[in-house]
Amino acid sequence: MSAILQEIRRLESARDRGELSEAAFDEAKEEILNAVEEATVISQSRPSAEPQGQTASPADTAQNGWFGLLAVGAGVTLALTSVVGQLIGDFTLALTLMVSILAAIVFAAARKLEG
Repeated sequence: MSAILQEIRRLESARDRGELSEAAFDEAKEEILNAVEEATVISQSRPSAEPQGQTASPADTAQNGWFGLLAVGAGVTLALTSVVGQLIGDFTLALTLMVSILAAIVFAAARKLEG
């Protein structure tokens, strides 16, 4: 069984390097798995989050990531501001602290989103 997995990994490496097309990879993988009596071939073509006929541009994907990040950050900031404000007794100071922390988190996340 490990020989089969090694061969599939070799094919995946060749596909990732561009030596094999996706169709050639699927065909070679299917031949290997068909050699095993009990193997079930499950297509592993790259799934698309978009419905057929529609593709999301990188700008749309990045924009959705930013809006989600900002929405979560704003919610967390408001919640923590009220908690910290009650603990220290000064909501202005708590808001300043939470916005500063949120800004640091947003900048760190933006760097990760950029790659």
